[in-house]
Amino acid sequence: MPSQLIYPLIAQENNDEDGQYYVGYSPNIPGMVTQTDSLVKLPLAANDAIATMLEGSNGIYPTVQDPRTWNLQSNETVIYVRVDPFD
Repeated sequence: MPSQLIYPLIAQENNDEDGQYYVGYSPNIPGMVTQTDSLVKLPLAANDAIATMLEGSNGIYPTVQDPRTWNLQSNETVIYVRVDPFD
């Protein structure tokens, strides 16, 4: 098992009546979604969300996909999140 994994994450910028916010999700980890009020905070929030989703996976982690194959919307970009696997 690797000592750490790097997962690509789609960071989506959104605006509504309350202001700007960012949503992060990863096709690598179905169901994992997180939201913050800044792009800078998104990797940390995503790290927590990914760790929660993978907890209890018995060391079996989703294969990291190549984000170059993803079709992004105009308000989306790819960022990378480090995850420390559970023992």
